Amino acid sequence: MKKAHLISGQLITADQLLSLLGDSLLQDLSRQVQADKWVIKLETVVVFKLILCSILDSERLSLRVMAEQFSSVPFQLLEQSVVGQKTAHSSIRDRLVNIKVLFFERLYERTRSLLAAEYSQNELSGSYNLKRYDSTMISVFSHMLQGMKVGNTSKKKNQVKLTTELLGDFEVRMRFFKDQDHLGEEVALREMIQSQTHDSRSLIVFDRGLKSRQTFCELKEVKTQFVTRLNERNRYKFICQHAEVPSESKAGLRFVQDSIVYLYGDGNTLVKEEFRLIEAVVDKNGKKLYFLTNILFLDAQTIAEIYHRRWDIEVFFRFVKQEMNLTHFVCNDLNAIQVMLYCTLIAAMLILVYKKQNGITAYKIAKTKFFKELQAAVTLELIETEKGLEQLKKVLRIYLKRGP
Repeated sequence: MKKAHLISGQLITADQLLSLLGDSLLQDLSRQVQADKWVIKLETVVVFKLILCSILDSERLSLRVMAEQFSSVPFQLLEQSVVGQKTAHSSIRDRLVNIKVLFFERLYERTRSLLAAEYSQNELSGSYNLKRYDSTMISVFSHMLQGMKVGNTSKKKNQVKLTTELLGDFEVRMRFFKDQDHLGEEVALREMIQSQTHDSRSLIVFDRGLKSRQTFCELKEVKTQFVTRLNERNRYKFICQHAEVPSESKAGLRFVQDSIVYLYGDGNTLVKEEFRLIEAVVDKNGKKLYFLTNILFLDAQTIAEIYHRRWDIEVFFRFVKQEMNLTHFVCNDLNAIQVMLYCTLIAAMLILVYKKQNGITAYKIAKTKFFKELQAAVTLELIETEKGLEQLKKVLRIYLKRGP
Protein backbone atom coordinates (compact mmCIF):
# COMPACT_ATOMS: atom_id res chain seq x y z
CA MET A 1 0.00 0.00 0.00
CA LYS A 2 1.25 3.49 -0.81
CA LYS A 3 2.40 5.64 2.05
CA ALA A 4 0.76 9.04 2.36
CA HIS A 5 1.43 12.11 4.44
CA LEU A 6 -1.61 12.56 6.66
CA ILE A 7 -2.86 15.99 7.61
CA SER A 8 -5.25 16.46 10.50
CA GLY A 9 -8.54 18.08 9.48
CA GLN A 10 -8.43 16.84 5.87
CA LEU A 11 -10.39 14.04 4.21
CA ILE A 12 -8.74 10.66 4.58
CA THR A 13 -8.91 7.43 2.59
CA ALA A 14 -8.98 3.91 4.01
CA ASP A 15 -5.66 2.92 2.43
CA GLN A 16 -3.99 6.07 3.78
CA LEU A 17 -5.08 5.13 7.28
CA LEU A 18 -4.05 1.52 6.92
CA SER A 19 -0.70 2.58 5.45
CA LEU A 20 0.24 3.66 8.97
CA LEU A 21 0.41 -0.08 9.66
CA GLY A 22 2.56 -0.93 6.66
CA ASP A 23 4.03 -4.38 6.06
CA SER A 24 7.44 -3.24 7.27
CA LEU A 25 6.00 -2.27 10.68
CA LEU A 26 4.06 -5.53 10.95
CA GLN A 27 7.05 -7.66 9.98
CA ASP A 28 9.37 -5.76 12.32
CA LEU A 29 7.03 -6.32 15.26
CA SER A 30 6.69 -9.98 14.35
CA ARG A 31 10.45 -10.42 14.36
CA GLN A 32 10.89 -8.50 17.62
CA VAL A 33 8.58 -10.80 19.56
CA GLN A 34 9.53 -13.93 17.58
CA ALA A 35 5.87 -14.38 16.77
CA ASP A 36 6.38 -17.02 14.08
CA LYS A 37 8.98 -19.27 15.65
CA TRP A 38 8.16 -22.86 14.65
CA VAL A 39 5.11 -21.64 12.65
CA ILE A 40 4.67 -23.17 9.19
CA LYS A 41 1.27 -21.80 8.19
CA LEU A 42 -0.88 -18.84 9.21
CA GLU A 43 1.92 -16.44 10.09
CA THR A 44 1.08 -13.76 12.64
CA VAL A 45 0.87 -10.89 10.14
CA VAL A 46 -1.49 -12.95 7.97
CA VAL A 47 -3.65 -13.75 11.00
CA PHE A 48 -3.84 -10.05 11.91
CA LYS A 49 -4.95 -9.07 8.40
CA LEU A 50 -7.46 -11.93 8.37
CA ILE A 51 -9.00 -10.83 11.68
CA LEU A 52 -9.10 -7.20 10.54
CA CYS A 53 -10.84 -8.03 7.26
CA SER A 54 -13.26 -10.39 9.00
CA ILE A 55 -14.24 -7.74 11.56
CA LEU A 56 -14.76 -5.13 8.84
CA ASP A 57 -16.65 -7.41 6.45
CA SER A 58 -18.87 -9.44 8.79
CA GLU A 59 -22.08 -8.77 10.67
CA ARG A 60 -21.72 -11.89 12.81
CA LEU A 61 -18.13 -13.05 13.24
CA SER A 62 -17.24 -16.71 13.78
CA LEU A 63 -14.34 -19.06 13.08
CA ARG A 64 -16.17 -20.40 10.02
CA VAL A 65 -16.70 -16.87 8.73
CA MET A 66 -12.98 -16.22 9.17
CA ALA A 67 -12.17 -19.42 7.25
CA GLU A 68 -14.43 -18.25 4.43
CA GLN A 69 -12.81 -14.80 4.52
CA PHE A 70 -9.36 -16.42 4.15
CA SER A 71 -10.17 -17.77 0.68
CA SER A 72 -12.17 -14.71 -0.45
CA VAL A 73 -11.02 -12.49 -3.31
CA PRO A 74 -10.65 -9.31 -1.19
CA PHE A 75 -8.43 -11.01 1.39
CA GLN A 76 -6.27 -12.85 -1.12
CA LEU A 77 -5.74 -9.62 -3.03
CA LEU A 78 -4.72 -7.91 0.21
CA GLU A 79 -2.44 -10.77 1.28
CA GLN A 80 -0.78 -12.11 -1.88
CA SER A 81 1.20 -14.74 0.04
CA VAL A 82 -1.91 -16.92 0.49
CA VAL A 83 -3.28 -16.83 -3.06
CA GLY A 84 -4.89 -20.17 -3.84
CA GLN A 85 -4.75 -21.42 -0.25
CA LYS A 86 -7.63 -22.49 1.99
CA THR A 87 -7.71 -23.08 5.74
CA ALA A 88 -10.08 -24.79 8.12
CA HIS A 89 -11.83 -23.00 10.96
CA SER A 90 -10.19 -25.45 13.39
CA SER A 91 -6.76 -24.35 12.16
CA ILE A 92 -7.67 -20.71 12.81
CA ARG A 93 -8.86 -21.60 16.30
CA ASP A 94 -5.65 -23.46 17.10
CA ARG A 95 -3.60 -20.51 15.91
CA LEU A 96 -5.59 -18.01 17.99
CA VAL A 97 -5.16 -20.17 21.07
CA ASN A 98 -1.37 -20.34 20.69
CA ILE A 99 -0.39 -17.14 18.89
CA LYS A 100 1.69 -14.57 20.79
CA VAL A 101 -0.55 -11.91 22.34
CA LEU A 102 2.47 -9.62 22.76
CA PHE A 103 2.53 -8.92 19.00
CA PHE A 104 -1.06 -7.70 19.04
CA GLU A 105 -0.60 -5.71 22.25
CA ARG A 106 2.38 -3.86 20.80
CA LEU A 107 0.62 -3.33 17.47
CA TYR A 108 -2.38 -1.86 19.29
CA GLU A 109 -0.14 0.53 21.27
CA ARG A 110 1.71 1.49 18.10
CA THR A 111 -1.56 2.13 16.25
CA ARG A 112 -2.91 4.24 19.10
CA SER A 113 0.24 6.37 19.30
CA LEU A 114 0.42 6.86 15.50
CA LEU A 115 -3.22 7.90 15.26
CA ALA A 116 -2.90 10.15 18.31
CA ALA A 117 0.10 11.91 16.79
CA GLU A 118 -1.87 12.63 13.61
CA TYR A 119 -5.41 13.22 14.81
CA SER A 120 -5.84 13.74 18.56
CA GLN A 121 -7.17 17.12 19.63
CA ASN A 122 -7.75 18.65 23.05
CA GLU A 123 -11.36 19.19 23.99
CA LEU A 124 -13.18 21.98 25.88
CA SER A 125 -12.05 24.87 23.71
CA GLY A 126 -8.85 23.05 22.83
CA SER A 127 -7.50 23.24 26.37
CA TYR A 128 -8.29 19.92 28.08
CA ASN A 129 -8.33 16.17 27.51
CA LEU A 130 -11.57 14.48 28.52
CA LYS A 131 -11.15 10.89 29.69
CA ARG A 132 -14.36 8.89 30.01
CA TYR A 133 -14.39 5.71 32.10
CA ASP A 134 -16.91 2.89 32.20
CA SER A 135 -17.24 -0.88 31.85
CA THR A 136 -19.23 -3.24 29.66
CA MET A 137 -19.95 -6.94 30.12
CA ILE A 138 -19.78 -9.81 27.61
CA SER A 139 -21.20 -13.29 28.20
CA VAL A 140 -19.06 -16.43 27.94
CA PHE A 141 -19.82 -20.11 28.47
CA SER A 142 -18.58 -21.09 31.91
CA HIS A 143 -17.39 -24.53 30.80
CA MET A 144 -15.04 -22.88 28.30
CA LEU A 145 -13.73 -19.89 30.25
CA GLN A 146 -14.04 -19.00 33.88
CA GLY A 147 -15.77 -15.68 34.29
CA MET A 148 -17.84 -13.59 36.68
CA LYS A 149 -21.10 -14.96 37.99
CA VAL A 150 -23.76 -12.31 37.39
CA GLY A 151 -27.40 -12.87 38.29
CA ASN A 152 -28.92 -16.19 37.17
CA THR A 153 -26.18 -18.59 36.06
CA SER A 154 -28.49 -21.59 35.49
CA LYS A 155 -27.66 -21.53 31.76
CA LYS A 156 -23.97 -21.95 32.63
CA LYS A 157 -23.13 -18.55 31.27
CA ASN A 158 -20.71 -16.23 33.01
CA GLN A 159 -19.51 -12.81 31.98
CA VAL A 160 -16.23 -11.00 31.55
CA LYS A 161 -15.74 -7.27 32.03
CA LEU A 162 -14.07 -4.77 29.73
CA THR A 163 -13.20 -1.66 31.72
CA THR A 164 -12.45 1.16 29.32
CA GLU A 165 -10.89 4.59 29.00
CA LEU A 166 -12.01 6.70 26.04
CA LEU A 167 -9.81 9.73 25.42
CA GLY A 168 -11.06 12.21 22.87
CA ASP A 169 -12.80 10.82 19.81
CA PHE A 170 -10.96 7.54 19.30
CA GLU A 171 -8.12 6.76 21.72
CA VAL A 172 -9.20 3.64 23.59
CA ARG A 173 -7.65 1.60 26.37
CA MET A 174 -9.29 -1.53 27.75
CA ARG A 175 -8.59 -3.86 30.66
CA PHE A 176 -9.96 -7.36 30.65
CA PHE A 177 -11.29 -8.85 33.91
CA LYS A 178 -12.72 -12.33 34.50
CA ASP A 179 -12.33 -12.71 38.28
CA GLN A 180 -15.24 -12.15 40.65
CA ASP A 181 -13.32 -9.49 42.62
CA HIS A 182 -13.61 -7.09 39.67
CA LEU A 183 -17.35 -7.47 39.20
CA GLY A 184 -17.98 -4.22 41.09
CA GLU A 185 -16.96 -0.89 39.57
CA GLU A 186 -15.45 0.18 42.89
CA VAL A 187 -12.54 -2.14 42.11
CA ALA A 188 -12.41 -2.24 38.30
CA LEU A 189 -12.89 1.47 37.60
CA ARG A 190 -10.62 2.56 40.43
CA GLU A 191 -7.80 0.33 39.17
CA MET A 192 -8.25 1.53 35.59
CA ILE A 193 -8.23 5.21 36.54
CA GLN A 194 -5.32 4.92 38.92
CA SER A 195 -3.25 2.91 36.44
CA GLN A 196 -3.18 5.81 33.96
CA THR A 197 -1.18 9.04 34.02
CA HIS A 198 -3.24 12.22 34.39
CA ASP A 199 -1.70 15.65 33.94
CA SER A 200 -3.08 19.13 34.66
CA ARG A 201 -5.00 19.12 31.35
CA SER A 202 -6.71 15.78 32.02
CA LEU A 203 -10.32 15.84 33.19
CA ILE A 204 -11.70 12.41 34.02
CA VAL A 205 -15.39 11.58 34.20
CA PHE A 206 -17.13 8.44 35.47
CA ASP A 207 -20.62 7.36 36.48
CA ARG A 208 -22.10 6.53 39.89
CA GLY A 209 -20.75 2.97 39.85
CA LEU A 210 -17.66 4.36 41.52
CA LYS A 211 -18.79 6.10 44.69
CA SER A 212 -16.20 5.27 47.36
CA ARG A 213 -15.35 8.31 49.47
CA GLN A 214 -11.88 6.89 49.96
CA THR A 215 -11.34 6.78 46.17
CA PHE A 216 -12.56 10.38 45.83
CA CYS A 217 -10.05 11.41 48.49
CA GLU A 218 -7.25 9.44 46.81
CA LEU A 219 -7.96 11.11 43.45
CA LYS A 220 -7.93 14.52 45.07
CA GLU A 221 -4.71 13.79 46.93
CA VAL A 222 -2.82 13.00 43.70
CA LYS A 223 -4.46 15.99 41.95
CA THR A 224 -6.48 13.91 39.51
CA GLN A 225 -9.30 16.17 38.35
CA PHE A 226 -12.62 14.35 38.16
CA VAL A 227 -16.35 14.81 37.62
CA THR A 228 -19.00 12.32 38.65
CA ARG A 229 -22.59 12.19 39.91
CA LEU A 230 -24.07 11.40 43.29
CA ASN A 231 -27.41 9.77 44.00
CA GLU A 232 -30.15 11.98 45.40
CA ARG A 233 -30.02 10.05 48.68
CA ASN A 234 -26.37 10.86 49.35
CA ARG A 235 -25.85 13.02 52.42
CA TYR A 236 -23.44 15.90 52.71
CA LYS A 237 -22.59 18.79 55.01
CA PHE A 238 -22.61 22.29 53.55
CA ILE A 239 -19.37 24.20 54.21
CA CYS A 240 -19.66 27.31 52.09
CA GLN A 241 -20.87 28.62 48.77
CA HIS A 242 -18.39 28.18 45.94
CA ALA A 243 -19.99 30.42 43.31
CA GLU A 244 -23.23 32.10 42.35
CA VAL A 245 -25.39 29.93 40.12
CA PRO A 246 -26.79 31.20 36.81
CA SER A 247 -30.12 32.94 37.19
CA GLU A 248 -31.47 31.36 34.00
CA SER A 249 -31.54 27.80 32.75
CA LYS A 250 -28.54 26.65 30.71
CA ALA A 251 -28.76 23.76 28.23
CA GLY A 252 -31.98 22.51 29.81
CA LEU A 253 -30.68 22.71 33.39
CA ARG A 254 -31.63 25.09 36.18
CA PHE A 255 -28.77 25.32 38.68
CA VAL A 256 -29.74 25.37 42.35
CA GLN A 257 -26.44 25.46 44.22
CA ASP A 258 -22.68 25.45 43.71
CA SER A 259 -21.14 24.64 47.09
CA ILE A 260 -18.14 23.27 48.95
CA VAL A 261 -19.20 20.29 51.07
CA TYR A 262 -18.11 17.36 53.21
CA LEU A 263 -19.59 13.99 52.23
CA TYR A 264 -20.93 11.34 54.57
CA GLY A 265 -19.52 7.87 54.07
CA ASP A 266 -20.42 4.44 55.40
CA GLY A 267 -21.98 4.35 58.84
CA ASN A 268 -22.85 8.05 58.70
CA THR A 269 -19.17 8.93 59.11
CA LEU A 270 -18.41 12.47 57.98
CA VAL A 271 -15.43 12.51 55.59
CA LYS A 272 -13.68 15.81 56.29
CA GLU A 273 -12.34 16.41 52.80
CA GLU A 274 -13.69 19.31 50.79
CA PHE A 275 -15.40 18.65 47.47
CA ARG A 276 -17.48 20.80 45.17
CA LEU A 277 -21.15 19.88 44.81
CA ILE A 278 -23.32 21.31 42.04
CA GLU A 279 -27.07 20.74 42.21
CA ALA A 280 -29.25 21.21 39.13
CA VAL A 281 -32.81 20.44 38.05
CA VAL A 282 -33.73 19.17 34.58
CA ASP A 283 -36.24 21.59 33.07
CA LYS A 284 -38.34 19.03 31.21
CA ASN A 285 -38.97 16.57 34.07
CA GLY A 286 -37.88 18.23 37.32
CA LYS A 287 -35.28 15.55 38.05
CA LYS A 288 -32.53 16.60 40.46
CA LEU A 289 -28.90 16.04 39.47
CA TYR A 290 -25.91 16.25 41.82
CA PHE A 291 -22.49 16.66 40.22
CA LEU A 292 -19.43 16.08 42.40
CA THR A 293 -15.96 17.34 41.46
CA ASN A 294 -12.66 18.58 42.81
CA ILE A 295 -12.34 21.07 39.93
CA LEU A 296 -12.76 24.62 41.17
CA PHE A 297 -11.80 26.77 38.18
CA LEU A 298 -14.59 25.84 35.72
CA ASP A 299 -18.14 27.18 35.97
CA ALA A 300 -21.11 25.00 36.91
CA GLN A 301 -22.42 24.71 33.37
CA THR A 302 -19.05 23.45 32.11
CA ILE A 303 -18.91 20.84 34.88
CA ALA A 304 -22.38 19.64 33.86
CA GLU A 305 -21.26 19.53 30.22
CA ILE A 306 -18.21 17.44 31.15
CA TYR A 307 -20.47 14.91 32.82
CA HIS A 308 -22.80 14.92 29.83
CA ARG A 309 -19.82 14.03 27.62
CA ARG A 310 -19.47 10.81 29.62
CA TRP A 311 -22.24 9.51 27.37
CA ASP A 312 -19.66 9.29 24.54
CA ILE A 313 -18.32 6.08 26.02
CA GLU A 314 -21.80 4.52 26.01
CA VAL A 315 -22.02 5.38 22.31
CA PHE A 316 -18.61 3.76 21.81
CA PHE A 317 -19.76 0.56 23.54
CA ARG A 318 -22.82 0.42 21.30
CA PHE A 319 -20.58 0.91 18.26
CA VAL A 320 -18.13 -1.90 19.08
CA LYS A 321 -20.93 -4.29 20.03
CA GLN A 322 -23.28 -3.58 17.13
CA GLU A 323 -20.79 -2.88 14.35
CA MET A 324 -17.50 -4.48 15.44
CA ASN A 325 -18.79 -7.90 16.60
CA LEU A 326 -17.93 -7.40 20.28
CA THR A 327 -21.07 -9.10 21.57
CA HIS A 328 -19.38 -12.48 21.66
CA PHE A 329 -16.00 -14.15 21.24
CA VAL A 330 -15.17 -16.44 18.32
CA CYS A 331 -13.24 -18.64 20.77
CA ASN A 332 -13.60 -18.63 24.55
CA ASP A 333 -9.91 -19.19 25.21
CA LEU A 334 -8.18 -16.42 27.16
CA ASN A 335 -5.32 -16.06 24.66
CA ALA A 336 -7.72 -15.92 21.71
CA ILE A 337 -9.97 -13.41 23.48
CA GLN A 338 -7.08 -11.04 24.11
CA VAL A 339 -5.96 -11.28 20.47
CA MET A 340 -9.47 -10.53 19.23
CA LEU A 341 -9.83 -7.62 21.66
CA TYR A 342 -6.64 -5.94 20.47
CA CYS A 343 -7.61 -6.43 16.81
CA THR A 344 -11.10 -5.09 17.48
CA LEU A 345 -9.67 -2.00 19.18
CA ILE A 346 -7.32 -1.39 16.25
CA ALA A 347 -10.18 -1.72 13.76
CA ALA A 348 -12.45 0.49 15.89
CA MET A 349 -9.87 3.28 16.15
CA LEU A 350 -9.30 3.23 12.39
CA ILE A 351 -13.05 3.47 11.74
CA LEU A 352 -13.54 6.25 14.30
CA VAL A 353 -10.77 8.35 12.73
CA TYR A 354 -12.13 7.65 9.24
CA LYS A 355 -15.64 8.63 10.36
CA LYS A 356 -14.48 11.83 12.02
CA GLN A 357 -12.13 13.02 9.27
CA ASN A 358 -14.66 12.41 6.49
CA GLY A 359 -17.65 13.86 8.33
CA ILE A 360 -19.65 10.61 8.23
CA THR A 361 -22.54 10.59 10.68
CA ALA A 362 -23.35 6.86 10.96
CA TYR A 363 -20.96 4.19 12.29
CA LYS A 364 -22.32 1.44 10.01
CA ILE A 365 -21.86 3.63 6.94
CA ALA A 366 -18.32 4.51 8.02
CA LYS A 367 -17.42 0.84 8.48
CA THR A 368 -18.96 -0.21 5.15
CA LYS A 369 -17.35 2.64 3.19
CA PHE A 370 -13.98 1.98 4.84
CA PHE A 371 -13.89 -1.67 3.78
CA LYS A 372 -15.23 -1.09 0.26
CA GLU A 373 -12.75 1.73 -0.27
CA LEU A 374 -9.93 -0.47 1.00
CA GLN A 375 -10.93 -3.24 -1.43
CA ALA A 376 -10.97 -0.78 -4.34
CA ALA A 377 -7.60 0.69 -3.37
CA VAL A 378 -5.92 -2.73 -3.09
CA THR A 379 -7.37 -3.84 -6.45
CA LEU A 380 -6.31 -0.61 -8.19
CA GLU A 381 -2.81 -0.77 -6.73
CA LEU A 382 -2.47 -4.36 -7.91
CA ILE A 383 -3.59 -3.86 -11.51
CA GLU A 384 -1.37 -0.81 -11.88
CA THR A 385 1.69 -3.03 -11.44
CA GLU A 386 3.33 -4.74 -14.42
CA LYS A 387 1.81 -8.18 -13.79
CA GLY A 388 -1.06 -7.02 -11.65
CA LEU A 389 -3.87 -7.71 -14.11
CA GLU A 390 -2.71 -11.29 -14.59
CA GLN A 391 -2.50 -11.73 -10.83
CA LEU A 392 -6.06 -10.42 -10.43
CA LYS A 393 -7.26 -12.86 -13.10
CA LYS A 394 -5.47 -15.68 -11.30
CA VAL A 395 -7.16 -14.90 -7.97
CA LEU A 396 -10.58 -14.67 -9.62
CA ARG A 397 -10.11 -17.97 -11.51
CA ILE A 398 -9.08 -19.77 -8.33
CA TYR A 399 -12.03 -18.33 -6.45
CA LEU A 400 -14.53 -19.34 -9.13
CA LYS A 401 -13.13 -22.87 -9.43
CA ARG A 402 -12.67 -23.66 -5.75
CA GLY A 403 -14.86 -26.31 -4.21
CA PRO A 404 -17.30 -25.75 -1.32
